[in-house]
Amino acid sequence: MRDIVLIHTSDVHVDDADGDGYHSGTPGLRAVLHAAAEVNADVILLAGDTFDNPRVKPAALHAAADLLAGAGRPVVMLPGNHDPLLDPCIFRRSGIADLPHVQVFGIHAPEVIAFEALSLEISGKPHVSFEDMAPFHAPRARGARFHVVMAHGHYVPPEEWADQAHRSWLISNDALAETGADYIALGHWDRPTPAGDGRVRAYYSGSPKLAKTANVIRLGDAVTVERHGLRWS
Repeated sequence: MRDIVLIHTSDVHVDDADGDGYHSGTPGLRAVLHAAAEVNADVILLAGDTFDNPRVKPAALHAAADLLAGAGRPVVMLPGNHDPLLDPCIFRRSGIADLPHVQVFGIHAPEVIAFEALSLEISGKPHVSFEDMAPFHAPRARGARFHVVMAHGHYVPPEEWADQAHRSWLISNDALAETGADYIALGHWDRPTPAGDGRVRAYYSGSPKLAKTANVIRLGDAVTVERHGLRWS
């Protein structure tokens, strides 16, 4: 069986800013989609904060939707703390929720999205408000050969837990490990870095604009994670 290829990014932060600004987001989204084609990704993972806020205007929403419409492969989106599933829903207003190859946690699936032909399941817990929440569902039995988890929150190692307890959306080593995932696609940090104590592979991708890379994951007899450089157009 061939390896399954995923590409993971987060914190794109599409908003109404000028196209060259960090928070405009669309150049970064375009670069990630180009990278997905370069590596022939089976699935694109957007791990939260695709949009900077729920008030993004229609022009920017439709620009992002047009880019995703041409992705040419499945896209899985996790609402983050900047783009939670409020009413009215930004993913519906943009038309993204109606794209046949895009699935948004909380709209198309409450917890698990399965790709049976890939023997892959992806789970994620969407943000549904600006309030604090646990970024993971309770651990569940594996339902496919490969299990990937998406989460949007703030990782804190044990030695910093007391000092960081005031923060929201906290992620601990145990919370990561309890997923039993082959890979955890994290969002919320602008910089790319691994997280956890090594019991599972958990990585922040960083934002496309600042990291200038996206994470490429290959699932097979072994699981590998590498950073793939982004080309801006």
